[in-house]
Amino acid sequence: MLTRTHERWIAARAIYENTRATVEQLAAVTGWKVATIEARIVREKWVRAAESSRPASQNERLAKVVDRLIGEVEAIGMGTAEGAALLDKARIDAISALTRTLEKIGEITRGSESAKENQIKRDADMAGILRRIDQRIIELAEGYARQLVLRKPEGPIG
Repeated sequence: MLTRTHERWIAARAIYENTRATVEQLAAVTGWKVATIEARIVREKWVRAAESSRPASQNERLAKVVDRLIGEVEAIGMGTAEGAALLDKARIDAISALTRTLEKIGEITRGSESAKENQIKRDADMAGILRRIDQRIIELAEGYARQLVLRKPEGPIG
């Protein structure tokens, strides 16, 4: 079951990865030991946005968003021990909105893969068409060259 502590870890990770907050600052704000935070950073492979050696691909960025949204859905859905049974309208609406967002992200990622496959197929079709056009141009050029060779010159050259 997710607890308030889990929610705080999600927030701490977001702060660490997206801001310039130091581990010491996180420790001061959360009340956790620096060593505890550092161990979690290593174990879960937290990476600051500025430390990334290359720009993240769209799929990598979407994966991070999905991870965060799933964490939020779990945190809202489970709630704290004393409030777990009380899913009020606001919580249900929040879960519903986050779920729709996750579904849309899934459609986007599936759509990009499908678009790549369609583009590859179109490229292959276009290559086949261009090959046939090229072959026809060669045939026409050879035919024209034969006509020029067979044609007799009209009058003296020179």
